[in-house]
Amino acid sequence: CPSSSGKPNHADILLVNLQYVSEVEIINDRTETPPPLASLNVSKLANKTRTEKEEKMSQAYAISAGVSLEGQQLFQTIHKT
Repeated sequence: CPSSSGKPNHADILLVNLQYVSEVEIINDRTETPPPLASLNVSKLANKTRTEKEEKMSQAYAISAGVSLEGQQLFQTIHKT
C-alpha cells in the first residue's frame, strides 16, 4: 500500500499471520505488472560485507586482548582519519 510517510518511492508492507485467518476476501485484484526490481550492486555488497566482518573480527580480538571500550573507540577514530 502507499507509504504512510508520503514518500513516493516507498511503500508500507503489512504482514498477516495466515495461521489465524479463517476467510480471505480479495477486495482489489491488481492487473498491472509491478515495476521491475532495482538491480543489486554485488561488488558493493561484497565489499560492505567484508568490511563489516573485518570490523567485527577486530573488535573480537580487542575484547579477547582485554582492550577497554574507550581504547577500541580511540583506535577506530585514529584509524578512520
